[in-house]
Amino acid sequence: MAADKKEKEKDEAPEKAEGAEKPKSKMLLIIIIAALVVLLVGGGVAAFFILSGGDEKGKAEGEGEEEVEVQHTAAIYFDFKPPFIVNYQWNGRQRYVQISLSVMTRSQAVVDAMQKHMPLIRNNLVMVFSSQDFEMLRTPEGKEAVRKAALEEMQKILTEEMGEPGIEQVLFTNFVMQ
Repeated sequence: MAADKKEKEKDEAPEKAEGAEKPKSKMLLIIIIAALVVLLVGGGVAAFFILSGGDEKGKAEGEGEEEVEVQHTAAIYFDFKPPFIVNYQWNGRQRYVQISLSVMTRSQAVVDAMQKHMPLIRNNLVMVFSSQDFEMLRTPEGKEAVRKAALEEMQKILTEEMGEPGIEQVLFTNFVMQ
């Protein structure tokens, strides 16, 4: 019987040794994965700081530069009602463009000035819209050019009337061509 016990212990010894190695290899795998995760997170944080220029030494060294504090106030959007409708002759046919637009400003005084001078603004915008080439309006570049022309025209009017342009953006909320 003693011989049987010794044989069983010999048979179980390799199984125990193999069983001891499996948790060890699992533990090694967990350590490797944890090290990779730490490395990736650290690399991501370092990349963020490098790309965002987040070190304070660089800011302190550039003492010759003045920091301008921009005071952000809430944007105010003003919708033009009714929409602008302009007609064109294109390829011997009558065509129409309907443009709904809004403007973005940060001053209620600008909104009040726009309401006060609305007939002048609408007249000048109709002139800007009607002076465009219908074929050009069909392209994104043409629409962007019209948007910029409308912004410049409105800023010119408000500068003459108020002394400041006051409008940051002209936004097309609807642009229909027929």
